[in-house]
Amino acid sequence: MSALDNDSRALAGEYVLGVLEAQDREAAERRLPTDGDFRAAVDDWQERLTELDMTADPMPPSPQLWHRIETAVDALQPQARPDLLQRAGLWNSLRFWRLSGLASAAACLVLAIGLVVLSGRPTPTPVVIAVLEAQDSTPGAIVEAYADGSIRLVPLTDIPVPPGRALQVWTLWDRERGPVPLGLLDSARRAVLTVDGQPVPRPQQLYEITLEPETGSPTGRPTGPILYKGLAAAPR
Repeated sequence: MSALDNDSRALAGEYVLGVLEAQDREAAERRLPTDGDFRAAVDDWQERLTELDMTADPMPPSPQLWHRIETAVDALQPQARPDLLQRAGLWNSLRFWRLSGLASAAACLVLAIGLVVLSGRPTPTPVVIAVLEAQDSTPGAIVEAYADGSIRLVPLTDIPVPPGRALQVWTLWDRERGPVPLGLLDSARRAVLTVDGQPVPRPQQLYEITLEPETGSPTGRPTGPILYKGLAAAPR
């Protein structure tokens, strides 16, 4: 997505939110099959915003808003005076109707887009990515490690966790120091983990998930069975 300018990234985000006017939406849809960078931007926004969208409760327009809408529509009949038409111009905007009807989730997502796009910064790219596999080479999770020290864990399968146990995520960048815990999870779920003091992730860095007591490894090192592990590689 580095080839896209900020306007194109913003357009991709607005397309995902469904707030584009008909003409802009149709233009975006025509662009998707032929512009790989734009399509990648759309896919990236969909992935990043899905979780936030699912956490928000719907907020239907209030009765007062609908009353104002009905009043404005009545004022926009052909026989209405020009001054009324001018005052009602805002209510006659298709973009306004769409924005007014959005759930609170959409409002949060617009803010998320603004924080990235208006700041002029490109969408963060992981430094390394690791696919964690079981002993039979079955993929179980993906790890995305970023330069700021954050780790994004995306499970690819259900991982049974017995009562009194938890999943612990580890990394190994220095064999002399040994494995470093990144986080403890009560179930296989998406999570963003952070650890202070780790160097910038690099290719061939080891990541793994073990089954530990629910409070974590008592020794600070893996004690339970290794469920999934994998070596990191730099994305292309």
